[in-house]
Amino acid sequence: MVYEASDLDLEPEHASQLLVRDPDSWSGMTLLEEGVHLVVLNSSHPDTRRASTLMHELAHIILEHVPAEVEVSPTGLVLLSDYSADQEDEADWLGAALLLPETALIQLRSRGLSVEAIAQEFGVSAQICHWRCRMTGVEKRLAFRRRAN
Repeated sequence: MVYEASDLDLEPEHASQLLVRDPDSWSGMTLLEEGVHLVVLNSSHPDTRRASTLMHELAHIILEHVPAEVEVSPTGLVLLSDYSADQEDEADWLGAALLLPETALIQLRSRGLSVEAIAQEFGVSAQICHWRCRMTGVEKRLAFRRRAN
């Protein structure tokens, strides 16, 4: 199940802290409640970032990472715990692969589509699309193919 933070029934001061005063301190989180994974996305972020965050959180679930916990301080402040650096790196890689499959990138780039056009088509940022093309070696392989022909 996926929720936008703005759709949750948060106390006004908590919602303001998460979505107005400090929206850049978090993007999303995954909780496990009664055997159901709940993904909460930062509704103050653009659609492209929320898409990336959703796939990142889904990657944590697929990889069976220990879900983040939500703790509430004695004053009622919501505190989020983190995954390990290795788990975050794994989720970054798998999340990007889910968003932008390597085969699709090769096919679309070989047809002459720009990275920006691909990003728009897939509903992601140009930044993550450039990163994925670089990390998968798409541009180098296409350049090699052009030289070989």
